[in-house]
Amino acid sequence: MSPLPSDIQLDALREVANIGCGHAINALARLVGGRTVNLSIPRALVAEIPELTELLGGADASVVAAKLGMDGELSGVLLLVMPTDDSVALESLLLRREDAPLEERESALSEAANIVASACLSAIGMLTGWRLLPTVPMLLRGTAGPVLTDVMRATGSDGRVVVLETRFSSVGVPAVAGQMLLLLDQESSRALLSRLGV
Repeated sequence: MSPLPSDIQLDALREVANIGCGHAINALARLVGGRTVNLSIPRALVAEIPELTELLGGADASVVAAKLGMDGELSGVLLLVMPTDDSVALESLLLRREDAPLEERESALSEAANIVASACLSAIGMLTGWRLLPTVPMLLRGTAGPVLTDVMRATGSDGRVVVLETRFSSVGVPAVAGQMLLLLDQESSRALLSRLGV
């Protein structure tokens, strides 16, 4: 198994997450009518599925996730994930109504995830000089355990991945909270660190 990132390298990755997620949250704030969206200090960690499910409230937590791959020099998955109740609130904010049919709600969530992911990857691209684009979003609904198993399979990893994680929450009613996870396979995390000179 390849060596794990050092603390210094994880700090560098956290700074990447800080910049990328900051751009993403600004995009999300515009989507929800300019309301304030607060961002936690991002974390960078090496995790397997059990640790990832704990980040999301446990394997049985009910979640909605938008999964996007990456085109460009990095390989991995960007995941915008929310508790189910918060996803319903976000759909209502995006559509300005609460009774939209499921197809419209899913389309709005997918479009929001695409805009947020594009902003995040664009910010990372500015840091690295790489052109990074998200793939078409796929919505996943269910409990955190199976959702993350599916996501880990998409990274081509059945073991550890480098995770850049941040939490966000909006101010106002309804409140919306969730997380952004950027999951990189170890080869991509090494390439990113090398590009950053760490």
